[in-house]
Amino acid sequence: MATGIRADYPQQFGRYYLTQKIAMGGMAEIFRAKSVGAEGFEKVVVIKRILPHFSEDESFVTMFQDEARVAAHLNHANVVQIFDFDEVENLYYIAMEYVEGQDLKRVLDVGTKVGEPLSIAQAVFIMIEAGQGLDYAHKREVDGKPLNIIHRDISPHNMMVSYNGEVKIMDFGIAKAASRSTKTRVGTVKGKCAYMSPEQARGKPLDGRSDLFALGVCLWEMLSGKRLFVGDSDFETLNNVLRAEVPSLTEMNPEVPKELDEIVLKSLAKDRDERHKDVAAFVGDLRRWFYSTVPDPSAISLKGYLHGLFNDQISQLKADVAEEAQKLKDMRTNSRMRRPATNSRPVAAADDEATVALDTSGGIPGSDSEATVALDASAAIAMANRTNAPKKSNTGLFIGLGVLLVGIAGAGAFVGMGGLDKPKPVVVAPAPVDKPEPPPKKKIKIHISAPGAEEIKIDGETEATSDKLTFTLEEGRSIKILAIGKKGVKKLVRHTADKDGAKVSIKLPEVKADKPVAPVKVVADTIVLVQVEPIAAKVKINGSDVTLVNGNLKVPNLKLGDSFKIDVTADGFKPLSKSYFVKNKLETFEIKLEKERIAPKVVKKGKVTINARPWAKVALKGRKLGLTPRSISLPPGRHTFVLTKSSITKRITVDVKSGRTISKTIQMK
Repeated sequence: MATGIRADYPQQFGRYYLTQKIAMGGMAEIFRAKSVGAEGFEKVVVIKRILPHFSEDESFVTMFQDEARVAAHLNHANVVQIFDFDEVENLYYIAMEYVEGQDLKRVLDVGTKVGEPLSIAQAVFIMIEAGQGLDYAHKREVDGKPLNIIHRDISPHNMMVSYNGEVKIMDFGIAKAASRSTKTRVGTVKGKCAYMSPEQARGKPLDGRSDLFALGVCLWEMLSGKRLFVGDSDFETLNNVLRAEVPSLTEMNPEVPKELDEIVLKSLAKDRDERHKDVAAFVGDLRRWFYSTVPDPSAISLKGYLHGLFNDQISQLKADVAEEAQKLKDMRTNSRMRRPATNSRPVAAADDEATVALDTSGGIPGSDSEATVALDASAAIAMANRTNAPKKSNTGLFIGLGVLLVGIAGAGAFVGMGGLDKPKPVVVAPAPVDKPEPPPKKKIKIHISAPGAEEIKIDGETEATSDKLTFTLEEGRSIKILAIGKKGVKKLVRHTADKDGAKVSIKLPEVKADKPVAPVKVVADTIVLVQVEPIAAKVKINGSDVTLVNGNLKVPNLKLGDSFKIDVTADGFKPLSKSYFVKNKLETFEIKLEKERIAPKVVKKGKVTINARPWAKVALKGRKLGLTPRSISLPPGRHTFVLTKSSITKRITVDVKSGRTISKTIQMK
């Protein structure tokens, strides 16, 4: 498969010129590029291009299309804009706004390294700007219908700060919108662990308050100079996110005002109902603090700050851009010069003229001057071709002699009449060259058969609602054929029209109607977290004892498609034994044991009879029981009675036993 990938730059890619590769990821590569138009029009853009082996993956391409489709609806000063989505030589790409600057992560790292971190006011300003773009995305409507876009991957890596001080949210690659063609299942967790909200880490349904939490994490880290949830492993980081224990900023950095600390802590509430109602409310609180505290916003200019941090990079960028522009100019010039000529002789440039001087003294009576005749070079060559003139060094003197003489005669007559001292050059217009029209491409038919299909699409357009289709197309054209069967089963094939009447057979994957499709086991790194209440419970995984850490554990050695059995026991709670299935790369399971209801034990009381001679008043634990003799039923155990008569007081202790009667007599003398 032709990929069009080369290592030299600039290089043409569709209607763009790639001038420099600026980043490389696991699934796509990023280029600085130019779109060139008429009258010297140029626009610098960024091209995000899928790597070749992912272009064959239909689900990945669909996800890439989702990114373009979602972001294309966003047009805001604080969001990196999407201009174009297309395919060139089977490579899909997105063209987006080029921002001269650095991502916020790089700004924070360099500022810390050189001892010039962002000021409190600058950090708040960045969050205000980023929040405005994010709130716009959350509330964006198309044709009156909300798109319900949630970014789901907000972090300093995905915020750009331009060298002019602009702040822009970028990379909606995993954003979730109601209109997406690929739906993210509940329970699937994406995004960077350290900036997730607790509900995102648990795989719960999300709304804009999840992005709000991520903004709060970013601002907390900028103001404190520390990482908030990052642990030594993803497991530890996710545990920290799930607990959502956030230290006060004033304790971490005494320069942070208490009012600002309260705003940030509210955005980081573990329960999303306790956070701001949306990002706009968060931005509103920050804006009120900012403009009531910062007397001169221009004094905290991000532009000056970035130029101080990245002066060398800015200078190098200017040099690189100038060099790229010259290379692109040379490339386009050389490309024009290499274009094949339309005839067998060399063609002069369009603005060159061939000047022919002839002695006219003997040809025109009464004239001793020279007549100079100027001819367009292309016209001269065309006439030479028509007259089959021989190839000589003085060929120009004989080109179109009859035509030249007519011009010379006219010029001589004009001079003889005294109109001019010398004849003017006569310019002969170039003869038009007819360009032959390319022959029409041959139309051929292909016969498509996809047993079991309910729909057949050609290049994304539905062409049949059955399992057969005869399609006419130009010879040599490549098309994508998508067959769709029952229960959404799909098969995509590519076909190049090289033979009339060719048969294309598509076999759809088989799906048994009475059994669910077993998930494919993929060897991949997975994280499976289990949260248990009570935290003192005893847990076994597949029969082996495991230890809980604050009620959490990570199940080791699992991959997608695996299952495991968990047994949980705790005193005073009903035991639980259950099997779980790993569907996603990150799974969070919650187990909460039910308290065991214990029926109260029926205890049979004993009976005590107290007597005194001659008599006494009886009391038990301060409660007066009356005069002796006195009988009372009591629960088993030791009980002490107090007997009084006038100034005499005596105590008697009795061990009561269940169902038995004990009698005691005491002398009160």
